[in-house]
Amino acid sequence: MAKANLLFLIKPYAIIIPLEVKKEVVDKGIEQGYSDSIIIENEIKKGCINVINIKIEPQFDKIAQIAGLHRAEIAVIYYAYKNNLTALLDEDAARDFALGLGIKIKSSLGLLIDGLKNRIISPDEAKKGLNALSQIMYLSSDIYRVILEKIEKFL
Repeated sequence: MAKANLLFLIKPYAIIIPLEVKKEVVDKGIEQGYSDSIIIENEIKKGCINVINIKIEPQFDKIAQIAGLHRAEIAVIYYAYKNNLTALLDEDAARDFALGLGIKIKSSLGLLIDGLKNRIISPDEAKKGLNALSQIMYLSSDIYRVILEKIEKFL
């Protein structure tokens, strides 16, 4: 969301990220010179994003790794599972794994549509956001078209 200048769309939510996500997205990102990592770090410092340390049960961790999930994804899914929360996930494998556990999920595209529904952004801003997201993550032409149609319903 930060790469697409859409991080403001998370503000209506209580955002909790595992330490593994911070390490992957913020710490490594800053080391590699990514400006979006600095933006996220600032949101953490302001208290808009809370970082927590999660102890993942070894059996859960092992199964998730076999499913091909990354450390940060595993932590997000585990925390959402244990606390009956919605997980923000964009990767298909992570989403499928979470859905298989009965976890509610939201994607970056879902946050974009929510922002539109809640009048945080205009339809034109949502279109720009969709285009920005399509530059940084894979969106099939079908998904792009479906989201664009949803946005256009607000015109």
